[in-house]
Amino acid sequence: MNEDVSAELPTRTQIAELIIRPRHHRDTFEGWQHFRTSRGMSAPPPMLTSAQRGLLPPDRRADYDLLRRLTNVNLPIQQTPMSARVARLINRRLNGNVLKQDDPTLSGIMVSGSGNHGKTATVCAVTAAFEDTWLDLHHSLNPNAIEGTLDLHAPVVYVQTPVTASPKSLCQAILNFFGPSPGNSRSPS
Repeated sequence: MNEDVSAELPTRTQIAELIIRPRHHRDTFEGWQHFRTSRGMSAPPPMLTSAQRGLLPPDRRADYDLLRRLTNVNLPIQQTPMSARVARLINRRLNGNVLKQDDPTLSGIMVSGSGNHGKTATVCAVTAAFEDTWLDLHHSLNPNAIEGTLDLHAPVVYVQTPVTASPKSLCQAILNFFGPSPGNSRSPS
């Protein structure tokens, strides 16, 4: 690390943009695309010794501390043997289902467990990586697009299951992913 440690830190404006940037919900097409393309981009600031931190001007020291707190609360999910096993299973199911040709029944998977153990984060990480691969394979085009139409290519749809799920509320949640349209409110009825 060079002598001017302050130059290696993001500017105050860049730090502010990280904090006040819009929060995109994954249960919309735009939000899912934002999650998919920006996952893993929160890089921690460079490690500083006490002496290096002491050399920072007070305002840059405050910026450094804020950036450390910001990146610490947004740490990536730790890979555990269980999450790796679940990720492999989901990946196998996704890839197996896209290769099925005549069987209309697709295999699914249910991930259950206590709260705050990374179930949603694991599923989202695996499906986002699957979508990246799928889009690369097809050059970001819908392989079944009908010429002359505007097809929204969404290999992955993230839908939060309604608390009182019914076929109607689940279908409404899926439609809401693609945005409001006439007769399609943002909250399921």
